[in-house]
Amino acid sequence: MSNKNRKRNRVLFFLIIFFILAGAGYALYYYNYGRYRESTDNAYVTQNIVYITPQIPGVVSQVLVQETQFVKQGELLGTLDIRDANISFNRAKAALAQTVREVKREILQKQEAEEAIKLAQIKLQKAKKDFIRNQSARVQNALTAIRFDNVKFAYQAARENLKLLQQKLKSLEALVKDSNIPKNPQVINAVLQLKEAYLNLQRCNIYAPISGTVAKKNFNIGQSVSARTSLLAIVPKSGFWVEANFKETQLKNIRIGQSATLISDFYGKDVKFHGKVAGISPGTGAVFSLIPPQNATGNWIKIVQRIPIRIELDTKELQKHPLAAGSSMTVTIDLKSKKGKPLKRLKKKSQNSLILYKKAMQKAQKIAQEIIRQNS
Repeated sequence: MSNKNRKRNRVLFFLIIFFILAGAGYALYYYNYGRYRESTDNAYVTQNIVYITPQIPGVVSQVLVQETQFVKQGELLGTLDIRDANISFNRAKAALAQTVREVKREILQKQEAEEAIKLAQIKLQKAKKDFIRNQSARVQNALTAIRFDNVKFAYQAARENLKLLQQKLKSLEALVKDSNIPKNPQVINAVLQLKEAYLNLQRCNIYAPISGTVAKKNFNIGQSVSARTSLLAIVPKSGFWVEANFKETQLKNIRIGQSATLISDFYGKDVKFHGKVAGISPGTGAVFSLIPPQNATGNWIKIVQRIPIRIELDTKELQKHPLAAGSSMTVTIDLKSKKGKPLKRLKKKSQNSLILYKKAMQKAQKIAQEIIRQNS
């Protein structure tokens, strides 16, 4: 055998050994590691971005923030011109004062009507006695017909006058059932209008509903805005998660609670994030698209769909290595654990809640009580 053939045989031998070792290595990797992993690079950081819109229309009078600025919850972002709202508030205060005075007058009129009824009852009793007494005298011809008629007419007039006063009292009772001014329907309506006007006045101040970073600022001084105008967006500093879009063929062994390792394109492989599978979207991305696919058409072509899976991140790692919403991630899920349930919708309800201007209604109530006190 020539040296050339020996050399060729030796190379073939080593190639065969290499492929055998490579195959054995891959088989070892797959059975001990690879088959317990599902990965995708179709994953992105997601956050509940808060879009700020004014609750009343107006003209921007002040802008206090700029792009990429961090703001705290309750911090003033800008203001609208308050002059129109202030006029409406003062008009509501005057209307409440006028309503209280009118209700007070109606209460006094009701009291007068009650006293007038008492006096009319006394007069009716006297007229009735006079009529009965003069009726006996008339029977005995001790009283002239003219005098008896006068007594009779006086009795009838007293009776009709009492009925008239009773009807007047009923009409007043329909307006004022009792003397409790704050519980009067007219006063309650005026108080509600005052609260609405005061709340609109306070809404001229635009506050941050949550702490985070300002983005997409879209308002400037002098700009006229409506109640639907998006002024800016705030990206919260916490609460990030990853939406990993796995193929539907990869979901068979994925369970809730399984651990995941994530690598961000922003930091590279030097920084690894850790998380857990939290849930699955109730539909594929195609289902929620603007024009969903029509699978019943004749030109249908089967395409493997991707289903978003929610991955919760470690908050401590996020504090050390902040992420930007929308940045790309590579997600690898460890399938060894089978204790969790198959993927399903999240049942956990959001606990986030916030009421802006929560002190405004209390302040408005105090203002209304003071106006009622001064005009009662």
